[in-house]
Amino acid sequence: MSLILVTGMPGVGKTTIMRKVSVELRKQNVSVAGFYTEEVRDPQSGDRIGFDVVTFDGQRAPLARTTANHSTNPTVGRYSVWLSEFERLALPALDARNAPENGVLLLDEIGRMELKSRSFQERMKTIVKEVDAGKLRFVATVPLKSAGIDVIERLKRIKGCQTFHVKPSNRDDMYGDVKDAVMRLISS
Repeated sequence: MSLILVTGMPGVGKTTIMRKVSVELRKQNVSVAGFYTEEVRDPQSGDRIGFDVVTFDGQRAPLARTTANHSTNPTVGRYSVWLSEFERLALPALDARNAPENGVLLLDEIGRMELKSRSFQERMKTIVKEVDAGKLRFVATVPLKSAGIDVIERLKRIKGCQTFHVKPSNRDDMYGDVKDAVMRLISS
C-alpha cells in the first residue's frame, strides 16, 4: 500500500487530520513534502474570503479570494484562483517529494481550485504514475463529490488505495484510523 485518500464534505476536518498526520510523521523522523489549504476569514465579519496554500515547512501564499483583483484568473464558484501565487509555492512543494527517498507526500487537497493550474495537473499525472509504480508514498484529501475528476478517478483505481470518509459523526475517531494507516504505510 502506498496510497491513502481522505474524503468528506467541506469543513468536516480533513485538513486538521492532515496537519496532525504531518506532526506525527515528523516525530517519527519521516520527511514530509506537500501542502495543505487553509481558510482565510475576514477579521471583522468572520466571513470566509478565500483560501491559502501552506507548505508543511510554513510557507504561505494565496490560493483563492472572493475579491476581483485578479479578474483574469479562473474562478471556482465565487472564488478567483490566484494561479501564479499558488504555483510559485505549491509546485516546488510537490517537486520536493523524492528528497529524501523515505519521505511521504501529503497533499490537501486535490480539488477544483488546485486543478485550475495546468502545471499542477501535469505534476499530478506524474505523481499518479509514481504511486502506481510503488515509487511514492502519498496521502491526499479529495472532495467527496469528485466524480469526473480524472486524476482522482485514476488514484482511486490504484491497487491498494485506502480511502477514509470523514463525517461529523466519526471525525474524532478518524484521525486515529488515518494515522494508523499512515504508520503502516511508512513501515512497508
